Amino acid sequence: MIPLLLASLAILDATFAGFRAAAGRDARIFKRAYYRRALLTGAGSGALLVAVLAVATGLALVASPDPGALYGDLLAIGARMLQVFLGYAILVLGALALYATARMELRILATVSILGPFTLLRPAVVVAATAWGAIPSRSPAAIALTLASSGSVLLLGRILDHRYGRGALGGPARPA
Repeated sequence: MIPLLLASLAILDATFAGFRAAAGRDARIFKRAYYRRALLTGAGSGALLVAVLAVATGLALVASPDPGALYGDLLAIGARMLQVFLGYAILVLGALALYATARMELRILATVSILGPFTLLRPAVVVAATAWGAIPSRSPAAIALTLASSGSVLLLGRILDHRYGRGALGGPARPA
């Protein structure tokens, strides 16, 4: 269950990263198709990243002299990380639900008080969850996989932002 939850959160995070990368970069009035494509691009990128990380984890387990111990340590790290990530995810998804269903005043409140600040805090939350998960571990392989996974999730958001900024994913191209 822990790997499934972490993978789902990583794909959800990448989906939102696709939206954030596209937001404010297109002058169209009707942007539903544009944002749908951005969400799908983020989700697809996140799913690809999760698959690559799953293969890396599988290879590390195969190469480990004690795969059971490594897997147990990865589960313990993941469980500790979920303590941080689930609280953050519940607040963000609650704000999105409020945004999607409420009157304009409440939508503005959700954006200003939760969605905006929590977008800025996202990298710190990932770093905090990574530290909370990895510091008690004594397994260098588990720590390395955790650092690689967390770093690649943060990097994916930057890559999507950069690609949209260059116009490679449908945003406006920057002048040369």
